[in-house]
Amino acid sequence: MSDTSPCRRGKRYARRWIPSLGKMVRVHRLVAVEMLGRPLMADEVVHHVDGNSLNNAPENLVVLPNQREHASLEVYIRRAKRGQLPLFPELIEATEFRRY
Repeated sequence: MSDTSPCRRGKRYARRWIPSLGKMVRVHRLVAVEMLGRPLMADEVVHHVDGNSLNNAPENLVVLPNQREHASLEVYIRRAKRGQLPLFPELIEATEFRRY
């Protein structure tokens, strides 16, 4: 069984029922687990590169170590779309689209 569920800011995420866990799990997290070959750590965040939360293709997903780095990446992307220079480019260079 699968569906989409609304989340903060109106984004929707595809979910799938996992009988062994007894709950619905977001598909992008399942894809990330397959990509990494290991379970996600509790703090790890899966980012959708193209911003489409329903596009769960492996090449569209990036696993970041925590929400802090995810928020920094989102700010960087928003500033770049507006033509603004990054505030701290050295921080982004360290994390930009790092694929594990």
